[in-house]
Amino acid sequence: MFKLSRTNKLDWQKAEIMNYRHLVLCSIASLTLNLAPAFAQETKQPEQPKATEPAPTETPAPKESAASQTPPEYLDNRSTPETLILSYYNAINRGEYARAYSYYAPDNPPQPFPQFQAGYDTTASVEVQFGKAVGEGAAGSAFWSQPLAIKSEGKDGTVTVFNGCYRLKLANPAIQGVPYVPLSILDGTLEKSEKPFEESVPEGCEAP
Repeated sequence: MFKLSRTNKLDWQKAEIMNYRHLVLCSIASLTLNLAPAFAQETKQPEQPKATEPAPTETPAPKESAASQTPPEYLDNRSTPETLILSYYNAINRGEYARAYSYYAPDNPPQPFPQFQAGYDTTASVEVQFGKAVGEGAAGSAFWSQPLAIKSEGKDGTVTVFNGCYRLKLANPAIQGVPYVPLSILDGTLEKSEKPFEESVPEGCEAP
């Protein structure tokens, strides 16, 4: 059997140790190369600052115009001069111009219906205030003069105040035939008022 000398044995052991160290270093280097991509993927990139977004602004709700408001409840009451005129402007506010036209005396319309209706094309709504009506009877009929002021709002938002008097007539119901004619508007005169609506009602009207 071949035997190593002491010197050769030491040299051989040193060589083995050197080879072992070389293998270990090579393994570590190989492992480092394999792990480097994984470490690179896991490394988080610094977040870029986000652009500051402007705070959302609240858009105010559009103001509801008189033209788009819900129409008032239906009113048709010919019991008194005041309730009849309220019914008349109720019809105007609801866009029921044929009904409004019917509150005039059949034998004394203010104008042909197409012109009457066209006169309210730009009107969105009307408010009314009343003074004290004055009445008198003559030849089986009753007549009234009704002082009033109106505030008219146009579809463009323009507000105008008018004042004046309406004349009304009711033939004695006990002696009427067919067709029956209820309390009706004979005519009306309105002028533009420079005063506020609340102060524009005339103190009185001429006798009917």
